[in-house]
Amino acid sequence: MNKRNTRAFAFGVLISVLIMGFAYFFNKDDLPENAKLDESAAKAFLKREGYIVLTDEEHANLQKSLQDPKETTAHEADQTQKEPSESPTAYQLEIASGMTPGEIAEQLEKENIVEDAAEFGDYLEEYGYSKKIQLGTFELTNQMSFKDIAKTITKS
Repeated sequence: MNKRNTRAFAFGVLISVLIMGFAYFFNKDDLPENAKLDESAAKAFLKREGYIVLTDEEHANLQKSLQDPKETTAHEADQTQKEPSESPTAYQLEIASGMTPGEIAEQLEKENIVEDAAEFGDYLEEYGYSKKIQLGTFELTNQMSFKDIAKTITKS
């Protein structure tokens, strides 16, 4: 590129910037003069869009009603009833030649050893266990962590 072409390119960029700047700074069509933004206009806009507008006092009352002690104790009672019912279940996983980490994870999810097969498969890939899986039969429980299961099936 020679000096003449560089100057012509720079002049074109300068003219383009001047045109865009003129359009940006001198275009007054953005807001009509009577459309001032105030609290009532903002509330009206939010209501039109489907939002609910609350004052601080209304929000605090809503929070109090959500934290009602009667509801909290009922919720805690539900939690305590659910936890003891989950007893440890054992499963003998048999890994055969040609099984992929995804197939192993799906089998463990089907037997309720892991909650999410995709998450367990990602864990095996991320920490390098997927390439170290051994063939054989392994004793697993639903109380084991991903790390415990991975160490068991890789013998590492």
